[in-house]
Amino acid sequence: MIAARPRRTTHLAGTALAAVFLTFASSAWAADFQLDNVKIDLGKLVINAPKIAVKGSTLEKDAFMALFTGAGESASGRAAKLNAAEISAPELSLVQTVGDQKQTTTYRDIRLTDIREGKVGRGESASASITADGGATGPMKGDLKRTAFDALDLRQITRVLTEKAAPGGNEAMLPIIGNFEQDGYNLDMGKAGKMSLGRTTARGFAAKVGPEPLLEVMSRLAAASEDVERKQGDKKGAAADKSPAKTEAERQLGLSVLALFDMFEYGSGEARDLVMNVSPPPKAGAKAEAVDMRIARMAFGESTPAKSGFSMEGFQFRSGEAKGGVDSIAYSGFAFGSVISELRAALAEPDKPIDEVDFRRFIPTLGTIRLAGISIDAPAIITGKEPVKISLGTFEIKAGEQLNGIPTSVALTINNLVTPVSEATGNPAAKDMIAMGIRSLDLSAKLDLAWEAAKNEIAIRTLSFGSAGLAQFEASGTLGNVTKDLFASDLALAQVAALGATARNLQVKLQNFGLVEKLIENEARKSKRKVEDVRQQFTMVASLGLAAILGPSDGAKSVAAAASRFVAKPGTLTVAASSRSAAGLGLADIITMTEPTEIFEKIDLKADAQ
Repeated sequence: MIAARPRRTTHLAGTALAAVFLTFASSAWAADFQLDNVKIDLGKLVINAPKIAVKGSTLEKDAFMALFTGAGESASGRAAKLNAAEISAPELSLVQTVGDQKQTTTYRDIRLTDIREGKVGRGESASASITADGGATGPMKGDLKRTAFDALDLRQITRVLTEKAAPGGNEAMLPIIGNFEQDGYNLDMGKAGKMSLGRTTARGFAAKVGPEPLLEVMSRLAAASEDVERKQGDKKGAAADKSPAKTEAERQLGLSVLALFDMFEYGSGEARDLVMNVSPPPKAGAKAEAVDMRIARMAFGESTPAKSGFSMEGFQFRSGEAKGGVDSIAYSGFAFGSVISELRAALAEPDKPIDEVDFRRFIPTLGTIRLAGISIDAPAIITGKEPVKISLGTFEIKAGEQLNGIPTSVALTINNLVTPVSEATGNPAAKDMIAMGIRSLDLSAKLDLAWEAAKNEIAIRTLSFGSAGLAQFEASGTLGNVTKDLFASDLALAQVAALGATARNLQVKLQNFGLVEKLIENEARKSKRKVEDVRQQFTMVASLGLAAILGPSDGAKSVAAAASRFVAKPGTLTVAASSRSAAGLGLADIITMTEPTEIFEKIDLKADAQ
């Protein structure tokens, strides 16, 4: 039997993967030979292989044994000497201990081929099984189908795990795996439920050597996690340990963790057919209800519709009488790079007063978020009277280039948000809508605005809101004197810039698709009058009432006349206003007014109804 125990230990998956391949790298060096009862003890991870067969090695067995002991040579140097036509093992097990849970994963029919200078051309495991005992979730068991990969660079993986870059140096990002395939797995979690996953593929993973060996960072993180667990419930003890040395150690650990974000590129891939049936612990006195969840596809990188970011398709859930689903959820253009830079800067100045920190700099690059095909059926217990059905066609929000974390453009779209109108809410408006025959609302909205730096303007290209079959409101306009100071880190400067903005023009359109007729008919029903009598009353109020409120200016008369025509024959009402001053209408102009009607002396106003 061959056994070894390195000085550093960790229970993380990256260590497990490296240890598996180092087992092969250390045990495959003779032309053709077999090793029996190979064991590597990493403390919280133990790897066992009853038999390993090697074919076409460039090293003899004694040379292999020297590599295994690791005397006088780095791990990456030993990995680079790995050359063989084939390395195979009927079975290999990983026994991993995390807290009070022990998990055993046994891979079967393992075969690695075309191994040159530490790079594995192709690797495959026909199947695997998983068992776990102890822990909060209790016993678990499961099965994995075929797992395969190609272009795996053991030398680079070993360097990332055990070496660090030269001070001030920047190592190259190198591929560590070309393609990965996993045909699926099933997991039985006992009382907690079951889950399964279909085929998973990925490609283009890359990594580079960072300022510290990855294993060291992971070991420090594990130690910090165990320290936190040990102090839980002992607030006095945790608060007492705030020595400068402890604080400095935590700061250095934070910097080390941030460095990990620069060490990896995740390429692209997808996973299909995730199915879960879980039973969360019920609240006291409540009945336990299982939750069924399915996801048809999850993808990232080039495998997404946007060729970047993340997407999830075909999400469905059911719990008791409630059920729902989402056709797709996706984001693209999202990035944490600026946040990582700001966190590094904050850790470099730990004594900086909190009121001097500009938290907007911690806003990531937002990109685009899109949801489509949402539906929710809620049980009657929520409203007390009737089930609730809600659906949404699409929701999308897109943020443009950001200054100090604030987007300089925003585009928001909501299409076909269908929500019921229920009397159970007790809202009088809901009762009126039901009386008008409105049992649901089909809402849509859109906002599209952007700051134009060259003109110091914010263009409100579109602002709309409406409900199908009822009405649609649309507006557009321009705000002037909007300088770059609006996005300044200095909050006081940004406030001054906001107060200095002016309104240059505004266009408003109101389209009636049946709402006005329903309102008039409802009022006639409640007042027990004829519909035509109520319409004439509303027309008179629109004409005489608005004229009295707005004053005698030509613009006011135009609005009152258009409003009365719109009520008499509901169609489309348009209103356009523009400042007579090229600079626009500012807050100071409004504050100095003694009467609201004075605004008509400062703007040109036109209105029409068709």
